[in-house]
Amino acid sequence: MTNNLPKISTAYQSKLISAIVSVSAFFVIYLLLILASLLMIFLLGYGAIKLLTIKVNYFTIFGAAGLFSIGIFVFIFLIRFIFRKNEYSTRHLIEVSRSHQPELFDMIDEIVKETKVQAPKKVFLSPDVNASVSYNSIFWSMFLPVKKNLTIGIGLINTTSAGELKTVLAHEFGHFSQRSMKVGGYVNQAEKIIFETVYNNKDYENFIMEFSGGNIFFKIFGLISVSFINAFQYILKSISNFLFKNHASLQREMEYHADAISTFVTNPDEQISSLLRLELSDAAFNYATNFYIESNQKYLPKNLYENQISLMKIFSERNNHPYVNGLPKIDIEDLTRYNKSRIEIEDQWSSHPDIDKRVERIKKNETRNTTHDHRPAGEIIKGYESICETLTAKYLTLLSIKNVGEVIDGNTFTTLYLENNRYQNLVSGFNGYYERHTPILENVETMIPDDGLHHESDLFSDKKVSLVYEKAGIEQDLQTLKYLVSQPKEIKTFRYNGTLHKAKDAGTIIPQLENELKDVTAELGENDKSIFQYYYRRGNDQYKMSLIHKYTKMTVIDKEFDEFQESLNEFIGYLQFMAVTLPFEEIRKYRAKLLKAEKPFKQKIRSLLESSAYKELLTAEENNLLQQFVNSEYIYFNNDRYLQNEVDSVSLLIEKYQGILNTYYLNTKQELLNLQSEISKAS
Repeated sequence: MTNNLPKISTAYQSKLISAIVSVSAFFVIYLLLILASLLMIFLLGYGAIKLLTIKVNYFTIFGAAGLFSIGIFVFIFLIRFIFRKNEYSTRHLIEVSRSHQPELFDMIDEIVKETKVQAPKKVFLSPDVNASVSYNSIFWSMFLPVKKNLTIGIGLINTTSAGELKTVLAHEFGHFSQRSMKVGGYVNQAEKIIFETVYNNKDYENFIMEFSGGNIFFKIFGLISVSFINAFQYILKSISNFLFKNHASLQREMEYHADAISTFVTNPDEQISSLLRLELSDAAFNYATNFYIESNQKYLPKNLYENQISLMKIFSERNNHPYVNGLPKIDIEDLTRYNKSRIEIEDQWSSHPDIDKRVERIKKNETRNTTHDHRPAGEIIKGYESICETLTAKYLTLLSIKNVGEVIDGNTFTTLYLENNRYQNLVSGFNGYYERHTPILENVETMIPDDGLHHESDLFSDKKVSLVYEKAGIEQDLQTLKYLVSQPKEIKTFRYNGTLHKAKDAGTIIPQLENELKDVTAELGENDKSIFQYYYRRGNDQYKMSLIHKYTKMTVIDKEFDEFQESLNEFIGYLQFMAVTLPFEEIRKYRAKLLKAEKPFKQKIRSLLESSAYKELLTAEENNLLQQFVNSEYIYFNNDRYLQNEVDSVSLLIEKYQGILNTYYLNTKQELLNLQSEISKAS
C-alpha cells in the first residue's frame, strides 16, 4: 500500500496480533495432537508386537489388532478433513472479461490504479445482493501470493448507481490491499478442521463401533478409540471460541479499514447511501425469491431483478422512503427509528460492525470527494437484461426450483404479491401502528364515546407509532437483562443508556424498566380506546355494532391464542426425542413422558373445539383433523421401531394446529382493521 492511502489503525494492529497468536496456538496444539496420535500408533503397535511374541492364538491376534486400531482410528480422526471434497461450485456465476464488459473493467482499472493493488485474477457476476473477494484455493493462499477473484452480485448492481457501485468495489479492493487477509486463510483451515473433528464426527464414531462388529474385544477397543477421540475433541473445542472471537474482532477492523480506503478514493455520500440501502435491496430480493418458492412451482420469473425493483418500490412507499435519482434514499434514522433498545452488547462473534457504526466512521474518514455518478449501475453492464435473465435461471437451479410453472412478467408478479400480502398493506396504512401492535380492549361496550373529538392523524402519528416500538424495546431489554442475570458469566459488561455496567448489576435495572413498561402499555391502551371511540363516532348504527363485535372478538382471540400457543409449545418439547438417534430404553422413557403430556394437550384442543372463539372459524377439514387426534390412542414406538404413520400424523397435527392459531389470529385482526378503513372511507 502506498503512503498516501489510509494507514491501518492501532486497534487494527492489536486485533491482527491477537488473531495471529490465536491461530498460531491452534495449529501448534493441532500439530501436537497429530504427534500424540503418531506416538500412540508407535506405542500401541509396539505393545501389539510384544503381545504376539508372548503367544500367537485367537485372543492375542484380536488383542494386538485392537490395540493397533486405537492409534489408527485416532490418527485418521485428526486428518480425515483433508480428504473432504470442496463442494463449492461456480456454476451459478458468470465469468466476465474486459472484451465482454469494457465499462465495468474501466471502473475496476481505475480503482486498481488508485488503490495500488493487484488486479483481480477473475471477475464473476453472481445472482446475489453483495460483492466479495475470494481465492481460488484457500489452502495455497496460506503459502503463496495467490491472486484474488472479485465477485459482484447483479442484485447489488440492480439497486445502486454507478457511483455507489464504485464505492462498493473500492471497499472490496480495500480488502485486496490487506495482507491480513492471509490470516483469514489460516483461520478458514482451522474452522474446517474444527468442523470436521468436533461438529461433523458422529458418522465416524458410528463407523468405528460398526467396524468393531459383534466381537466383545473389538467393541471394547472401539469404545477406547471413541474415548480418545472425545478427549481430543474437547481440546480442539476449548480453543475454538478463543480463535473465532479473535478472528471476528479482526474482521470488524478489516471492514472499517476497507471503508476508509473506499472513502478516500471515492466519496462518503455515495458510500453511505449504498450501505444504507443494502438491507432494503436484500429484503426485496429475498421476498421476491420466496414468492416463487412458496408458489410450489406454480409460477416462475423471467427476470427476478425486475421483481426486486418492484418490491423495493412497494417497501419504500410503506416506509416513506423518497426516491432520489431513481433510487430510494434511506437515512440512518430510518434504520434506527424503531430500534428503541437502550442496551448495547458487543457481538463478539459478528464479522461485520453495525451499519450505524460504519456510517459514523465513514463520515470522519479522509476523502478526495470524487464526482458523483447517478447513472443506474446496470447501464455500465453490456447486455444487462440478458445477464439478469441468465442469472435468474442459474439462481433458481441453485435453489433446486424446477423449470416448471407459468412464467410471469413483472406486472403480474406485483399484482400477485400484493394479493398475497393484503394484511401487510393494510397494517402499513395506519402509519405502521398495527405492524407490531394488536388493539386489546376489555369491556369495549363501556367505552362508548362522549362528544370529545379526535383527529385520525393524531391517533396514528409518528409519536403514537413510536410508543409501539418503545414498548417493544423495553420488552426486549427486559429479556436481555433477565438473561444476563441468569447467565452472569456469559457476558462481562454491557451499556445501558450509554453508561457501562457490569453484567452482575443487570438485576438492578429491571424494576425501573418494568415500571416504564406499565406506563407505556397504559398510554397505548388509552390511545387504542381513543381509536375505538373515533371510529365508533364516525360509523352508522350497523358499523357501531360491528365495531364492538370485532374489538370484543379480537380481545377473546388474543387471550385464547396465548393459552393455546403455550400449550402447543410445551407439548412440542416432548416430541424432540424423535429427531435424534437414541438407545431403545431411552426412547421408551421419553415416550412415557410424551404419553403423559398428551392428556392435557388433548384437553386443550377439546376446549378449542368445543368452547373457544376459534371453533366458529374452523373448516370441516380442520375440525376433523383436530378431533381425530383427540380421539387417537397413539403409542408412537413398538417392537423396537417407530410407528411411522403415527409419528407423521402428530407432525401434521402440530403443523396444522400452529397454522390455525396464526391464520385465524391474523384474520381476526385484519377484519378489525378492514372495518376501521371502511368506516374511514364511508364517512
